[in-house]
Amino acid sequence: MSSLTTMKLLKTRVQSRLALHKQFASLEYSIVPVTSDCHYLFPAKVVSRLVKWVTIAHVDYVELHFIKDTVEAELAAHTNLYYMALVEWGTAKLQAAVVLNPGYSFIPLIFQLCLNWKGEKTNSNADNIRAMESEANVCYKELCGPRPGHQLLTNQLQRLCVLLDVYLETEIHDDSMEGPKEFPQEKTCLRLFRGPSRMKPFKYNHPQGSFSHR
Repeated sequence: MSSLTTMKLLKTRVQSRLALHKQFASLEYSIVPVTSDCHYLFPAKVVSRLVKWVTIAHVDYVELHFIKDTVEAELAAHTNLYYMALVEWGTAKLQAAVVLNPGYSFIPLIFQLCLNWKGEKTNSNADNIRAMESEANVCYKELCGPRPGHQLLTNQLQRLCVLLDVYLETEIHDDSMEGPKEFPQEKTCLRLFRGPSRMKPFKYNHPQGSFSHR
């Protein structure tokens, strides 16, 4: 590797760290900063909000009951940093256990989810929670935005807020209940459900502004 290439890589990693610290500063105040060049990645209206972002110790992370996949895949190393995010809309609360590898942003963050609404739902008992994790963890390249992609963390968190919106807006509501629905459907979905598992349309399509299945 040439010295020039090495210098370029170092400059990229330093810029990545500076951007990361700026994002952390906002997240501590429950603000998910979305830069103007990344607005196209999300619908104009997002109701779900980040209400908590805290650092957690490795020993506390591995004790969480909904992160078994990460531990079994040996992705919960002591050298990583760990966080807990809480996203809410009304009575619904979405916990997200987050793994930050030292190689960020070349290596994306890992999100494991637990939704508390009408019971507890994780990737072990709800296919749609597994799909939401996939949207954040597997489809992360869509969220990098313009190069060099330093906004990946906050874009992944904003995607979680959008995913919770879609999850709740597409739930079947009891029409016999009086009064307004807690989670009115405002987003355009080409199809509400697919297959026997009733998978929800989590893929956001820009510029149409609609959601569809992958």
